[in-house]
Amino acid sequence: MTGSFQPERLQVVRTRGESGVVVLALSGELDAGTAPKLGEAAVQVFASDPEVLVLDLSELSFLSVAGVREVRAAHDRTAANRLRVVTGDRPAVREFLHATGFEAVLDCYRTRIGAITAGSRAEFVSHAKAAWEAG
Repeated sequence: MTGSFQPERLQVVRTRGESGVVVLALSGELDAGTAPKLGEAAVQVFASDPEVLVLDLSELSFLSVAGVREVRAAHDRTAANRLRVVTGDRPAVREFLHATGFEAVLDCYRTRIGAITAGSRAEFVSHAKAAWEAG
């Protein structure tokens, strides 16, 4: 790994599914040199106003603080949209998000299917409201 800007170390594949769900599947290394590539892809996705953006990080071999900051920036840009993050079973992703506390801020799932089928924004708001009122 080098510190220079080498976006080819990160592959981003975009797919659009049913119900306004867009998936950005990342593989390779997400660090300071490749984070702008994720940022550009996220901006393009948000221009199409999807209801949900799923960031699938399950195939990343490396994740740095700069990479997590870009994931957080995508989260902050979602506005009325929802961002869901797939961690998979890669310790490099799951444990890093947990150790940094980002797992508590981001809507994380172990599988892409789980993230896609998690329900609509209205369902989420309804469940959150019911949990808040019950507590």
